[in-house]
Amino acid sequence: MKNSINLILSLFTLLFFLGCNQNSSTDYSSSSSYEESRPLTEAELKQMLLDKECLSAPEYLVGTLKQVPKYKHALSLKVKALKLTCDIKNNATLATFKDIKARVRFESKTGAEILTKEFDIYEFIEPNGTFIYKTEIGISNQQYKDISTFSWEILSASCK
Repeated sequence: MKNSINLILSLFTLLFFLGCNQNSSTDYSSSSSYEESRPLTEAELKQMLLDKECLSAPEYLVGTLKQVPKYKHALSLKVKALKLTCDIKNNATLATFKDIKARVRFESKTGAEILTKEFDIYEFIEPNGTFIYKTEIGISNQQYKDISTFSWEILSASCK
């Protein structure tokens, strides 16, 4: 009986030391469960937000587009171009956008596409900032007469 108690105590002691040795050899600096459980730093949170904003730039860039006809001469009623004025606002918290690609689409009253033009805006727009961009696109007089509606969208932008 004494031998069996000694054997059980020896086995229990051996298991106890083996268990302690395994726990003390764990390297928490490379453990993914430790990384997931620690709170993110302010810098890491800012970087995550910046990455999110940069990946979905068109969602943060909003604005309006106005178009005014440009006539061949002062007394003529024949249109040769459209002056476009884009008022763009950056609703991002951290991201500064640049090299914006936009598209304007003109449609007839039946919904047929009359003209689609893409243009680039090579400017910086700071977070919560606005920018007014003016450009001109050529259009024939007949195309202008056929226009019923127009729409525009921002296709992409890069982060600074």
